[in-house]
Amino acid sequence: MTERALAGRAIVVLGATGGLGRAVTERFRADGASVLAFDARIPAAQERQDQVEYVAVDALDETSVSAAFAQAPPVAAVVNLIGGYAPPQALSMLDIGVLRQQFEVNLVSAAIVTKYAMPMLAAQDGGAIVHVSSRVAVQKWENSFSYSVSKLGVVRLVEAAAVEGRADGVRVNCILPSIIDTPANRAALPDAMHHQWPKPSELAAVLSFLISDDAVLISGAAIPVYGRV
Repeated sequence: MTERALAGRAIVVLGATGGLGRAVTERFRADGASVLAFDARIPAAQERQDQVEYVAVDALDETSVSAAFAQAPPVAAVVNLIGGYAPPQALSMLDIGVLRQQFEVNLVSAAIVTKYAMPMLAAQDGGAIVHVSSRVAVQKWENSFSYSVSKLGVVRLVEAAAVEGRADGVRVNCILPSIIDTPANRAALPDAMHHQWPKPSELAAVLSFLISDDAVLISGAAIPVYGRV
């Protein structure tokens, strides 16, 4: 990718304050972009990153998302990192409440973001949207139905949006990470081989590529980013 490939561009990042989000905003800033962080809450002053503008947005509230995009400056891309994980659960013990929650946090939030990001980008002669799905969406895993089916929905959302956005120059993709090497995931699995997990900075590099002009031919893709797991 060309040096400072995002120079002069504004990027919206949803979920910018999480373990992956901070690495993503750092990479986008290093690549020359300005970053507008949409999050459920605005972080305390000491937790904020330099040269990142924060906006409080409820990704499950259409009014909130619509208003945030309407008030944003022209942006080149929208990167959605919002998501949640459900612990393993056999289908015979399926908690329907967990299933509904996984659809809400993983799929419904992504659908709402896409619904309002696509016309905004189309009105600006195109741009890019990238979501985060999961390796579990496309491979068989035991006791992971609620999480995997919600993340598979994100893949299908990307495919549909890519077709609908093609004429307007709106590209839509997603990445499929395996378990990400964050402090929270290390704490949850202290005996795992953490060095094999994809690092947030590595995923940030892939995301930066996908919203750059170097990826102009890529839309409707689900990109495997598994590390060595």
